This record gives sequence, structure tokens and C-alpha cells, in this order.
Amino acid sequence: MRAAVKVSKTKTNKKIKKLILGDSTGHALYPSEKEYDSIASMACNQAITFAGQYFLLKNYLESNKENLPQEIIFLLTPESFGNDVDIFAYQYFLKPFPVFEYKSLYTNHLYSRIKSIPFYWTANLPFIQTSSYTPRVAVPAYTERLPMSELTYEYLILMDSITKEYKIPFYLRSTPVRDDRKIEIENVAQNIYSIGSARLLHLLKPYVESIVYYPSELFFDHVHMKDTVTPKDYLGILD
Repeated sequence: MRAAVKVSKTKTNKKIKKLILGDSTGHALYPSEKEYDSIASMACNQAITFAGQYFLLKNYLESNKENLPQEIIFLLTPESFGNDVDIFAYQYFLKPFPVFEYKSLYTNHLYSRIKSIPFYWTANLPFIQTSSYTPRVAVPAYTERLPMSELTYEYLILMDSITKEYKIPFYLRSTPVRDDRKIEIENVAQNIYSIGSARLLHLLKPYVESIVYYPSELFFDHVHMKDTVTPKDYLGILD
């Protein structure tokens, strides 16, 4: 996570062809800690939510206005669309994105969710910011988990808007999916498509079409591939 934030705030002298965002499945394909010749990766994890992804993207574009990437690709598994502020938010959202720094970018929904975290403001304290300490906090459930959460919808629209503002092509692409979950994922994907299609058709239709199924034995859990078989350049974008 720290690597992704560092990349987002660093002015680069390289000509970047592709800027990569992603959840943990995207991070497995293009780690943010790795140095690349012509791409930059800020892929990290699902727990930062689409709000955190937007914050990273906005940081990067504002830090590199004179050297913008040629295109932006957001790599994620279909399940990540349903994520909202969860039990991992204190460590992976509040600590890397301090409220006092990012509050102006909060939607009303996000702010209400953050305020539901007990002692959320302590994440900004210096001794917590510089340590690995994470309190055990309960986050009240917002609603039944949906294929696309309200938080995702709001911040995906903002991501779409800011990339249009900077005139940079923006794409959503699926990471590999287990073939024994095909029926389940096809239902999730179609629900994602239907929920957001009116405003986000141009992003969601190609995303659903990009889903590729791999043999289940290549995965060590329900979404992550084993290191030994993870594609070295899944998108074919490395020089």
C-alpha cells in the first residue's frame, strides 16, 4: 500500500505508456513495488475501495501533469465491485489516506461510512501513522453486499470523469478467474453490467467481455493464482 501511495505522489521523468491500478489480483500481476521501463503500477488491494483508487489516480495525475500516461488500466476481479468500507478500512484506507488530507474528496456516502468506524480519527495520529498498530474495530454493515456497491458506483464515475478531463483513455479489465466459479461470476458480471450500465456502459461492457477463465488448480484461493503460474505479462504491455 505504501508503495502505491508513493508512486501516486512521485513526479516521474519517464514516458509512461500505461498506468496500472488494481486490487490484490491486479497487484499479483503488476506489483506496485516493482520498477518498470514504460509502465507505472499503483495496484494494491481491494480494501482501499474505489474511493482509494480514485485518490491514487488523482494524486498521480496532479503530480505528473507534464508527463501524463498514454492510457490507464484498472485491473480487478469482479468481486471487487461490491466492496464498501469494511473491517480492513482502518489499516488500508484511513492510514494511507488521512481524513484531514482527503476529506474534500469524500462523497456523503463515504463520509457516513467512515464516521461509523469507532475512533476513526485516531488513524491520523502521528504514532499510529508511523507504526504497524491497527486497533480491532467493528465496522457496521451498510447493506447486503451487492454486485456493485454505492461507493464503487460513485467513485467509478469520478474516475471516469477525471480521466476524461485529462483526455486519457481509461479501461477496466478483469484479472484471471477460476473456471469452477464461471456460473457464479457470470451472474455477478451481468448484475454489475446492469446496475451501472446507464452511466458506465462504455467501461463495464468491455470489462465483462474481458473476463477469462483459468483452471481452478492454478489458484491457491478463490481469486488469487499461485505464484508459479501467475502470468508474467498478463496484458502484454511490458517492453
